[in-house]
Amino acid sequence: MEYKVSIFSDNILKGQDKFDYDLFNQICLDYLVDITEFKISPFDLDKISLQGDENLIVFCENRHLDNLIIKNIRNLGSKKAIIGEQVVVFDKAGVKTIFVPLEEDLHLLQKVFTKDENKKYCQFHIFGLSKEQVKNSLENLKSRITGFSYKFIYDNLLCDIVMAYDGQSSLIDDNMVMIASEFKQYLYSENDMGLSEIVIRVLKLQNKTLAIIENVTQGEIAESLLKFQGQSVLKKVSFEDFETKTNEQLCEKAEVFKKESQSDVAVVMSGQEVEGGLNFTFALAVNGEIHIYKNSFKADKTSCIKMAKNSLLFHLAKKLREKNISF
Repeated sequence: MEYKVSIFSDNILKGQDKFDYDLFNQICLDYLVDITEFKISPFDLDKISLQGDENLIVFCENRHLDNLIIKNIRNLGSKKAIIGEQVVVFDKAGVKTIFVPLEEDLHLLQKVFTKDENKKYCQFHIFGLSKEQVKNSLENLKSRITGFSYKFIYDNLLCDIVMAYDGQSSLIDDNMVMIASEFKQYLYSENDMGLSEIVIRVLKLQNKTLAIIENVTQGEIAESLLKFQGQSVLKKVSFEDFETKTNEQLCEKAEVFKKESQSDVAVVMSGQEVEGGLNFTFALAVNGEIHIYKNSFKADKTSCIKMAKNSLLFHLAKKLREKNISF
């Protein structure tokens, strides 16, 4: 279903309050809700006119909500539902206007949006494809699977996809196999777990510790792992700048660091900023072997750092899982 979104708030425009865009986008993703327009405007009751002819989500401060509804009540339809004692939903011949107080938890929207009971829903999380490649693959699936629809969020080589198609949710069918085959080598999760959580869980399951020399990614890897209680498996995190001219030198650095840190797994990275991007190389020492991964990213500095972090975590998770496919 498609919605337009209007936020009426002086405080958000001034930066005094924040709107959780990430959570809102995630909820819309989970329920395959498409946002066709997103506007933030000052709250001026005299100038706000809601026609009730398009699906609309309206956010404003709770103190303004009643007056806003009263002013526009004639255009909102006669059907009204109150969700969680806070969210008000009007239905006018199938067109919905949803009023949400900005002070309330956005998770309330999970009680407003619905899923089709005749559809099977699935989520895939993948790494390494471009946005265009993801869309082409999804359009290919759409042409082959009955009732197929999708929505995805793309962020620095990571892509979260939610799909639905005609079928029973409790069954693993040929369509699911087809979808998995389309993204097979890029897939890292079919549930809510992200890369950092997967790395921490597998390390704990295997009773292994991890040591990292982090420089290129500026602490983002350590920070992401600590969010999932990674302190119990992070043996050492070191921040140091060094230069290695060959892969052999990077391997030697990783081997020495692994021994010095007395860890089971060690990661050492190296990178050079180049015009328009970043050349990023890292060594992963695990199970008596050292693996080298090379990446070249073309983007602004912030995006390159994010992509470097995602690449390292993806390959670390993949290598850790090789002998433990339960995660």
